[in-house]
Amino acid sequence: MIVKNGKKLIIDKHSNLNVVFGTVDNKNPKSMYINISGWANPIDITIDDYDKIIHNITKKIKNTLFLNIDSTMFHTNKVIVDFNMRKSGVRFGRKSYMNCEVTLFQKNNYNMQNQLIKDTLNDIIEILLDDVFNDSEYFEFTQNK
Repeated sequence: MIVKNGKKLIIDKHSNLNVVFGTVDNKNPKSMYINISGWANPIDITIDDYDKIIHNITKKIKNTLFLNIDSTMFHTNKVIVDFNMRKSGVRFGRKSYMNCEVTLFQKNNYNMQNQLIKDTLNDIIEILLDDVFNDSEYFEFTQNK
C-alpha cells in the first residue's frame, strides 16, 4: 500500500504565475518547497541568445533568497534552486515554459498548518515574484500559454 505523506497549498492570488508550496513529508517536514511555473514571453526582439540571461535569472533567484530567508526558520546554507527554461526554444514572439522550484530546509520542522510557516513562505514568494519575475527586463511571465 502506498501512503501519501506530502501536502501542498496552491496560492491563487498570483494571477500571472502558478504558485504552489508544500512539503513531501507533512508528518516530518524537514524541507519545504516553493514551485513557481508559467510561460515566459521574450520582450526584446534584438536578443538572439538567452543562455546568459537564463543563467543570470538563476543567480538572481539565489541571491534574492540568500538576502531574504529568515535564518531563524531555515538553514541559509542549505537551499536548492532548480530554474528550468529551455534555452534553445526561447525567441521573440514565442512563449517558453518556465519552472522554478526552491527547496528550503527547516530548523524547527513546522507543519504546513502552522500560520508562521505559511506567512514566511508567502513572504518569500512575494519577494521572489516582485524581484525576479514581475520585474524582469527580458521576459513577461504569464500563467497560460
